[in-house]
Amino acid sequence: MRRHVIWRGDEPVSTILVGRGVSSMLPELLTRRAGQRVAVLCQPSTVRLAERLANDLQGAGYEVSGYTLPDGEEAKQLGVVEDVYRFLNGARFTRDDIVIGVGGGALTDVTGFIAATYLRGVSAMYVATTLLAAVDAAIGGKTAVNVDGKNLAGVFSHPEAVIVDIDTIDALPRRHKIIGAAEAVKTGFIADTQIIEAFEADGIDTDLEDIVNRSVAVKVGVVNEDFTERGSRAILNYGHTVGHAIESTTGRPHGEAVAIGMVAAGHAAAHHLDFTGSTRQRDVLAKMGLPLTAPEAEAEAVRAMMALDKKRDSGGLRMVLLEEFGSPVLIHPNDATVRAALAGIDLA
Repeated sequence: MRRHVIWRGDEPVSTILVGRGVSSMLPELLTRRAGQRVAVLCQPSTVRLAERLANDLQGAGYEVSGYTLPDGEEAKQLGVVEDVYRFLNGARFTRDDIVIGVGGGALTDVTGFIAATYLRGVSAMYVATTLLAAVDAAIGGKTAVNVDGKNLAGVFSHPEAVIVDIDTIDALPRRHKIIGAAEAVKTGFIADTQIIEAFEADGIDTDLEDIVNRSVAVKVGVVNEDFTERGSRAILNYGHTVGHAIESTTGRPHGEAVAIGMVAAGHAAAHHLDFTGSTRQRDVLAKMGLPLTAPEAEAEAVRAMMALDKKRDSGGLRMVLLEEFGSPVLIHPNDATVRAALAGIDLA
């Protein structure tokens, strides 16, 4: 087992445990409070695991209630959030209680948002059940729901702990591993080239425990330097400017959309920064089984959604590009650079 810690100044705020069988440690991670209630939020696909964890918590003396949210992005709707608020009201929740999210990235996003806003903030923990959540969504304190665009309403609020059980990750269907691996290889492109080399050698059959730990270490390091994304943390959005637009307009899974977005960013970087690694990047993504284009996407719809990207500022649209692998920069792209990005995924 490996323990990663997110700090704010000298204070530890979130612990990420990565290892085999670590989900059984959930009861001992809770800081016991007299009469503490626990709400376990899950998805239809994670009900069995959530029930097992709830039984473990009840055996440890906690009062546990369960609630099942829709799968995927359907959970990240304000109407769903309101339903959960009412469920917590009915369970007589207080600020001394805790919400635990058991599921993938969308579930941890909305669980964190609910915990951060209910009663102006209750504690949260996550049990990440997908590779996407394990290396990205569950870590770093970003919580969100979708309003018109993806993740446009949210708040920074870190869970007390995140559990990543490698046994759960290994048991995922192959396609789910591939989708989640997009965010893992992203951390390779921006910071740790050994991740790139591992996927180049073995594709999705590489050692995922090592990949998860390396990816988490990259993200934790970036977050510790920029706690609320006021500066360098934006590099974690590599591939997301075009990727989120693809995801929102086509319904593609997040990981597939981000992979396509990274291909676009590679072509934009070749145009804008003379980046020479775009072909290698495409080859790595293809070796992993990830898509390189979205034939069903429409260029104008993608451009319109890019205009809503949450990284925009008073200077307009921003994109993360690579000068070389491990050297990301944040730029305001001109129209020629945007065209180069879209041309690279056949949306010219």
